[in-house]
Amino acid sequence: MTSPETGTLLTLGLYALASISGIAGTALRLPFWRKVGCGLAVAGFIVQTLILATGFHTSLPGGLSIGAYFQMIAWFVMLCGLGIGIKMRNETAALFPAPLALLLFAMSAPYLQSLIRVPESLKASFFALHIGTLFLSLALLALACVAGLLFIVLERRIKSKQHMQGFLQDMPALSLLDKLNAVTTITGFPLYTLGLAAGLLWAKPVYGASFSGDPKEVITIGIWLLYAWLFHNRLINGWKGRKPARLAIIIFLLSLFSIIVVNTLMDTHHAFIRS
Repeated sequence: MTSPETGTLLTLGLYALASISGIAGTALRLPFWRKVGCGLAVAGFIVQTLILATGFHTSLPGGLSIGAYFQMIAWFVMLCGLGIGIKMRNETAALFPAPLALLLFAMSAPYLQSLIRVPESLKASFFALHIGTLFLSLALLALACVAGLLFIVLERRIKSKQHMQGFLQDMPALSLLDKLNAVTTITGFPLYTLGLAAGLLWAKPVYGASFSGDPKEVITIGIWLLYAWLFHNRLINGWKGRKPARLAIIIFLLSLFSIIVVNTLMDTHHAFIRS
């Protein structure tokens, strides 16, 4: 069986090469290297999928490590990015997730042996639904954030009539970035809602109440309200452009705060407790 360390290094290497090729191909305006970057990203995703399918995490008795959770988020980011890239037939969209996945894998390395203690009562398919849907929605949010950042930067240059030079000429059109933001938002919010609902329902028998004022619960509800506002305005009011781009960035940053700060520094049921 492949060890967590070996699997991490192999996937990390492929995602690193994909990021380097994609960034270099974009910056130097070399389509060949962009295609190489896409190919390496797909290879990394396939390798990571095989490693996950063979159950690398079972080498740690008792469950997944903190590092494994970061790697699972990276897998969802790649899945969403490659899927959207294929659907939109745009290699730039497919290259977005590689640097994000690389960063997540780099973050996972020190925590591969730090086991998260999951209570026996949570080890069920309902909990898997809770985690899976939230991770998938977080991956979609990450792509919405990247698309939103690019949209704001490019729109500002266009409005200020700054000349597009170099790789900026090859950036996706504002309409495509806005569409990417819209697709990820409209797809991600129902998944986030499903994951949140599953968690609240499961919390009742485990902790005695669906909502207990836990810091993680409070910030998650706040994120959901902002996400709902963005979803509503995108779908019902036809929001486009800078406003939804900015809001998607804010929601993603709050999600990162929830994972990195709340789970590690605050007293919460969801704390990353190392064994």
